[in-house]
Amino acid sequence: MKIDYQVREEYKQLEPALLEIPASFERRGRLVKRGRNEIREIEAGGLALNVKSYKRPNLLNRLVYAYLRPSKARRSYLYAIKLAGLGIGTPEPVAYIVYRTRWGVTRSFYISRQVAFDFEFRNLKAARPAGMDEILRGFTRFTYEMHRHAIYFLDHSPGNTLIAREGDAWRFYLVDLNRMRFRRVSPRAGLRNFYRLNADEEMIEVIAGEYARLTGSDAGEMTRLLSHWTRRHDERVRRRKARRAR
Repeated sequence: MKIDYQVREEYKQLEPALLEIPASFERRGRLVKRGRNEIREIEAGGLALNVKSYKRPNLLNRLVYAYLRPSKARRSYLYAIKLAGLGIGTPEPVAYIVYRTRWGVTRSFYISRQVAFDFEFRNLKAARPAGMDEILRGFTRFTYEMHRHAIYFLDHSPGNTLIAREGDAWRFYLVDLNRMRFRRVSPRAGLRNFYRLNADEEMIEVIAGEYARLTGSDAGEMTRLLSHWTRRHDERVRRRKARRAR
């Protein structure tokens, strides 16, 4: 068994404690999410850390992540550093740890600072917090900043943006970072980045209108397109869930 890891320089004093996390991961801290991947809030060196343990890859991906492509944990770490360097919100990256054998990657972990937040984007439609339009416009500007820096977040879905009230402003933090593309983003491609958010028509109108303003596009056409893409995506999701329920 080999271990590949990297700890950011400012957290080097925590390296021994960080490297102990995988051995006791299932028994430590507070469970945040259980599913395909598992996330726990774990304390180390007096810091609250968010530790994501990725599901063991299938045989093909075990080999791919060992020899051809960075693992999900390493990509998340590197992309977080890139985002932070551009001033784009994401929980502060701390380290990644990857275990592998000659047959490829077996376990991998991405570690970041735990962030206090008020909502995930997925909560907005039901919660309807005060200042909803302000939040949506801020979120749209946040996404536009990514696009302006030639970053296209492939997993721009409702659970992957944390929203926090900080003073008089709203802050946004991207999570689940391992799937990104780095390329020029046209206004139409950028608008399409919003279609997986499960937004309703009122939310779509605000988002599309703000993105049209930022990109110098026609607000009516942007709203029509985003509404169409969102409805089509939501219908595919509904049919997929119905098939699974049979």
